[in-house]
Amino acid sequence: MKKLTLVYLVSYLSVGGIGLLLVPDFALSLLLSNGEYGDVMPRLVGMFMLVLSLLIASFIRRGDYSYYLVTIIARSFIVVVLVALYFRTADPLFLVLTGIVLLGLAPAIYAQIKVEGPS
Repeated sequence: MKKLTLVYLVSYLSVGGIGLLLVPDFALSLLLSNGEYGDVMPRLVGMFMLVLSLLIASFIRRGDYSYYLVTIIARSFIVVVLVALYFRTADPLFLVLTGIVLLGLAPAIYAQIKVEGPS
């Protein structure tokens, strides 16, 4: 289950990263954005997403789940920031991104609790 949740994470990071890096306007429209982010900032975000996907993919390839809890904490922080940005901007982009992250975060939390047990 942990591997599956990390594969999902790598999938949306790599697909989103490629989209934002190569075709930012199209990618933002697919994510229902109504904001103006210019041409450079989405490409920069796409670059970081691709790098993160490569790092997580290397964890999967090695079968190293020692940082699994860190990915849960990081994604939880991301959800909090995305929700705050939505309330600040009312851009549906942030709700869509929150949904994408939560879709992988919820089973990841379950997998962590199931395997490790509550702390």
